[in-house]
Amino acid sequence: MSKISSLACLTLALGLLLVGCAHYQPGNGSTLGFKSIEIEAVKNQSMAPQANQVLNHDLRETFIQSGKVSVESTNAHALLKVVLTDFDRETITTNSRDTGLARKYTLSLSADCTLIDQIENVAFFENRTVSAKLDVYLDSGQTRSETIALPLLSKKLAESIEQEVLQAW
Repeated sequence: MSKISSLACLTLALGLLLVGCAHYQPGNGSTLGFKSIEIEAVKNQSMAPQANQVLNHDLRETFIQSGKVSVESTNAHALLKVVLTDFDRETITTNSRDTGLARKYTLSLSADCTLIDQIENVAFFENRTVSAKLDVYLDSGQTRSETIALPLLSKKLAESIEQEVLQAW
């Protein structure tokens, strides 16, 4: 008799588990207020040379790869405006032989982002600051290291902007 009741309890528990998982859907359960996005050309008010052109490309690629919204060149539901505002380098490590000579920097790139609902003509959010940081070793010289690092920093910033736009606010 105890084998039958144990089997019944196990069957009941398994049945409840399967019913509980029947409605599972991946994701955070929130829906976006738009299905398509237009990305305006990035404006550069920072001191990062040519960063706006690199970020233009990275933003489009990041949104396309996410697959959550379609990227349109015109007539999209939402419009994303990005202005690069700050490019900074902070010395993290100095050379052991010369403390005035940097060995490693942290580069940071910041942007103000505005997302506009073009159908309702209202802002989802305005002038939200998004930033990204990247550590750079200066073994190959400062100019060369920063030139190599800028596309990586731009990619990180594009991913941060994409997360900010596509999160449930």
